[in-house]
Amino acid sequence: MIARVLKYSFAQAKTRALKGRLLSAEDWHFLLRCKNPEDVLKYLSGTDYAAALSHLPKGKPDAKVLSLALYDELFRDYAKLLKAVPKKSSSLLKALLSRYEAENLKTILRGIWEGKSPSEIRFYLYHLGSLSRLPVAGLLRVQKIPPAIELLKSTIFYSPLVHALPQFKAQGKLFPLEVAIDITVLGHIVEVLKSLGGHDRKGTEVLIGELIDSENLCWLARFRHSYGLSPEEIINYVLPGGKRLGIRDLGTLARSRDLTSFLEALPQPYRVALRQAKDWPEIQPLFQRWFLVQLYEVFRKDPFQIRLQLSYLLLREIEVKALDGLVSALNLGEPIEEFLEFISLPVIGGVRV
Repeated sequence: MIARVLKYSFAQAKTRALKGRLLSAEDWHFLLRCKNPEDVLKYLSGTDYAAALSHLPKGKPDAKVLSLALYDELFRDYAKLLKAVPKKSSSLLKALLSRYEAENLKTILRGIWEGKSPSEIRFYLYHLGSLSRLPVAGLLRVQKIPPAIELLKSTIFYSPLVHALPQFKAQGKLFPLEVAIDITVLGHIVEVLKSLGGHDRKGTEVLIGELIDSENLCWLARFRHSYGLSPEEIINYVLPGGKRLGIRDLGTLARSRDLTSFLEALPQPYRVALRQAKDWPEIQPLFQRWFLVQLYEVFRKDPFQIRLQLSYLLLREIEVKALDGLVSALNLGEPIEEFLEFISLPVIGGVRV
């Protein structure tokens, strides 16, 4: 115990200080009263997001530029915590961050497939800077998918993409490549978790397992009822490593005829968490609201392990996604009530609107 305290004393103090700078319920009360993105930007300029937003051009903010600036704050926190935690434990935070490398890689491949210029593609990339191991400059110089994949030999994405290439060529769609990227990056998190020892592994395996369960549930809903894939096809895309949903459970869920049977097949506590779902798109925000409580609970437990930093970064991520969603809703003129149905605000106890 003393050894862990010494290793994590600075990291846990740093993490709690960062958590104290998350937006409060009062902040969200005022943000949800904003009439347009400019109002959101003005309010956030008086919060911890001020530095990230200070580089935006004057005038009406471009929605994508504003979105990327918000994520800059998340990546800044990653950089701070990667320096604060023990070196071996930092591998889990790097694995979690690699989900954004995956998103950048998918964006680049889509751009190449659609024949966009390097500057057009770069505009949509997350600003990971030195946190990324992708050969972005080289990828932006190629004009075909196979040469782009060849540039990824030093990354975790190379072998899965090589294996997915025949399906990509047969279908003439990026879907097999994008799914391969998603499966790879989440599988990488599970593998890194296995490399940790003692309290670090024990403390984080529940959260990572629930994160994998969340991804599988969302994929099942999307692949089965949005993309129309068969149950047999869907099983090929599910992720191992979940906390409560094994392959047999996921197979049963994939064969569900409708939302009611899908919800009835869920184990507890997921069945209770999702029981209010009336349509498939509601599964993700409802699960996230349940998961949010689990993340806050970590701050009541032993703080001298990597799960504290993991929980904070996921909380910050939920906050950024909520802000991004709010800006998008205001841009589209959507009622705030509809926005709140499909987003999870990262505060406990609700917000007065």
